Amino acid sequence: MAEHKNPVPTVDVIIEMKDDTGREGIVLIERKNPPYGWALPGGFVNYGESLEESAVREAKEETSLDIELVRQFHTYSDPRRDPRGHTLATVFIAKAAGVPTARDDAKAVGVFAREEIRFPLAFDHSKILEDYFASKRKPAMVHEQEKPLKELHSVWGQSEADVIKALLESHGISSVFRGQILHSIYPISVDGLGEIKIFVLEEDYEAARSILDELPKLGDAEEFEKDEEEH
Repeated sequence: MAEHKNPVPTVDVIIEMKDDTGREGIVLIERKNPPYGWALPGGFVNYGESLEESAVREAKEETSLDIELVRQFHTYSDPRRDPRGHTLATVFIAKAAGVPTARDDAKAVGVFAREEIRFPLAFDHSKILEDYFASKRKPAMVHEQEKPLKELHSVWGQSEADVIKALLESHGISSVFRGQILHSIYPISVDGLGEIKIFVLEEDYEAARSILDELPKLGDAEEFEKDEEEH
């Protein structure tokens, strides 16, 4: 009978913190053992240990930091992610304060701003950070039951509403539509007819208002889209 093998569980931690100058960044360690290079703090999960406990322990062992877990990010399972064998890495996002000091498997440690991480990282940690930074760019979902909304604008065409929504999202502001969309009975028209009200979080209203005020022709969605394509 063939031996049954399972991937080995591991954890990695994206530690968000400020360096001694107050600049925000991500903690990276330089590995003492192969595969060499800079990487996120992390390691193997011990038997009888939860993923959360493992993440806190590994961060402490390699950076000397006492971290506070914020949330679980993603799990990465590509069999090629670790040259030593097939591992499953559950990634956590955490906060920390203090001065990181390299210990255990780390021979160096540092806090790096995003623009400084231009060098290859061990394992698939470049991919992990790419996903992490991409998630930071996405606007948070608007939960109508959790936070108050404020009406920002109303339009009479779906395409114009979509253009405004995309513009707001490019500035990190989420929005929701309300109103009944009545589709045209004329086959030559593909646009929705009916009033569409656009809402944003109250806390985002002033910023969203200033963005819309910069639009030269708010009522001409097609011309705005064309201008965006040209640039």
